Parts: sequence; structure tokens; C-alpha cells
Amino acid sequence: MTTLSIRRAVSAAFVLLLASGLSSRALGQASAPAAGNSARTLDVRAENTLGIARADETVAVSWAAVRQALSTATPATVRVREMASRGEVASQVVDNDGDGQLDELIFQASFFPGESKAFVVEGAAPTTAAKSRVFAMHDEPRDDIAWESDRIAFRMYGEGLKKTSSAMSSSGVDVWVKSVHALIVDKWYKKGHDAYHVDTGEGADFFDVGETLGAGGTAVWRDGKMYRPDNFISYRIIANGPVRTVFELQYPPLDAGGLQVTETKRISIDGGQYFNRAVSIFRAAGNTEVPYAIGLVKRKGMVGTESKANQWAWLTGWGPVTPKNGGHGEMGTAVLLPRDRVIDWKENDNHYFAVASARSGEAVVHYIGAGWTSSGDFRDVSAWWQTLDATAQRIATPLKVTVAAGQATAAR
Repeated sequence: MTTLSIRRAVSAAFVLLLASGLSSRALGQASAPAAGNSARTLDVRAENTLGIARADETVAVSWAAVRQALSTATPATVRVREMASRGEVASQVVDNDGDGQLDELIFQASFFPGESKAFVVEGAAPTTAAKSRVFAMHDEPRDDIAWESDRIAFRMYGEGLKKTSSAMSSSGVDVWVKSVHALIVDKWYKKGHDAYHVDTGEGADFFDVGETLGAGGTAVWRDGKMYRPDNFISYRIIANGPVRTVFELQYPPLDAGGLQVTETKRISIDGGQYFNRAVSIFRAAGNTEVPYAIGLVKRKGMVGTESKANQWAWLTGWGPVTPKNGGHGEMGTAVLLPRDRVIDWKENDNHYFAVASARSGEAVVHYIGAGWTSSGDFRDVSAWWQTLDATAQRIATPLKVTVAAGQATAAR
């Protein structure tokens, strides 16, 4: 690629990273308490082993470990307190993959470099309902799936869009930028299609996804050609806050130069984050290897950059927002994927993208997202690159989470 270069920014200052609202998913395994323990609390310790700050980091504790210590706990009768303040922390029991089994109790905290924090899980209902930081919805008239954190919003298109005046064939990821830390998706749909393309003080849909990959879409890559899926044909929302939203999309069969491929895509985002965890499962006949592309549509004035400096490589584009409808500021879009999975970086007339490969039926994980200068969290492209480096480190090095049976306490 002629316009791509590898650059790595310096480590973030704590204040900047706290402002960024970015966090990787805490994937560390928590050790379970001894079998048969009848304690009525579960002590949790979360440690940031990195030398960088982690804002709005998600702490994940196995639901099996919670149930082992708190045998009567249910999603409605479990709560988390921070030990230092004794204050309640918003939490959620989540099924991450839609298999009908509860996987984790999740909650969030921010950490200084090297900091540890202690929490206690109790078998009682929260005293107040948590305010959700995430949301997903299906818009029936357009057959859209739209979702958001309290930092940014996204959208993808279903088959029903072809019956509207906005008809197109696109599996790309649309971006709605926000200048407020509030949930806006439902509100903007109620304003109407034309209205949410104009910034009235909260942000807007300034992004032209069209019939492209958008901000992190995938396609089959064969013989130097990109084969994009059509619009999704079914959806299901698996979880919807207050900490995490999860949904799944099914795409129709695709003829990629004689190779028949289908894709299932499962996307989740946590509160305070600009990046989605996007899992793709490509299926083809037999145990076939499926080469694929994941990337970003080009915009006027946009410059692409990539880095393999961390275990999770990243590809990004940065440039001015299209000035139509009052569009302003600059925007970055990005994808992150394991460095060892990257076969090549490529560029064509419309996209910057990574080429990778997956075995048929294998779940491959990427992170996709975007950021806007008018959000107040990214002053310039250097801050954006800095955030990508920090995000790559946080994905590769989850919080160290340990649990132990606590002392029996009376519910309050």
C-alpha cells in the first residue's frame, strides 16, 4: 500500500485514557472457591497488570463461580459492591453467545496503571435499578439493527431495507457519531431518517457506508477479489444492558467465485467503549479454509495506517468528516485482529483492509469501532493512534481476576 505506514504512538497519560472511555473486554479466568462453601458473599479482586490506565474496564466473573458461592443467586438477586466505598456497582448476568446458558457476571471499574481493586458479590437484589450504558434495537420499517454504547452508535442493514426508498445491498457497518455520553438510537429513529443526518447538538449520522465494508465489515477474499455478503436475513438480540449488549446476525449464502459461504456474525459492546467485539463464523462445504477481508471504506481526505507493534494488530483510517448536513470534525475508523492472523494488508480503490483466513465453522474475533474529534475524547490523529495501541494491549492482557468465598453477611 502506498499510503499506509506503520506508526506507533507513545503511551497514554492517565487523564487522556480516562477521557477516551475505551476498554478491552476482561477475559481473565477467575478461580472458583472450594466446593461446598456456603458463604453468602463472594470476594473479587481485579488487578490491572499493565503500566497504562484502563477506563471503564469490564470485570468478568464466571456465573458458575458466583452460583457455587451463592447458591440462591439469580440474575435479579445478585449485586456488586466496591469494597473501598461500599457503594453498589452496576452489574449484569450475561449469556455471551446466545446458547441459553448464563456465562458471566460483569461489572465495570477504572484502574490506574498497576492498580488493584476489591469488590464483593452479594446474593441480594440491587437497591436501585442500574442506568443502562448500552442499547440495541431492530427498526422494523427499515429492517435495521442499530446499537450503541454511551460513546458511539452503529447500524447494519437487513433484507427488508430493499423494500424501502433507501434500498441497497450492504453488509457494511454504519457509524453514528455522538458528542454526548447518552443513549440516542431510539430517540434518533423517532426523529426520522432525514433528521438524524443533521447535527442538532448530539452528533449525527455523517458516515456514508453505502455498498461497502463501512467501518469493519467482512467479505470473502478469493483470487484477488472481494465478495461482500448481502444484507442480513435474520437477527436476534441476546442481551441488552445495562453493561453489555449482544446481538447476532445471519447472512444468506454467498457465491464467492464458486465457493459457497455463509456467515454468522455476533457483535457486543460494553458501556464506555468505542469498540465492538465482533465474532464471525464462516461456513463452507467440508473443512474448507475461507480466506476473508476485514476493512474500512475510504473517505475523501482519509489516510490509512496500520501497525503490528502489539499482539493485536490494527488498521485505521483517519480524515475529515464529510461536510454535508453540517458535518464537522475528523473521524477515525479501525479494526483490530490478532497479529498472527494477518496474511497481508491491502488497499484498493474503495477500501483499506486486512486479509486473513479462517477454517469453516471456526469463530474468529475482531474488534471494530470509530472515534470522532467532536466527542471530546480524541483531540487529533495522534490521540486516536495512542488509543488503538492501548486498546490492543488491553485486549491482549485482560485484568487479572481472582475470587474467594467471603464472610456471611445479612442482606440490606
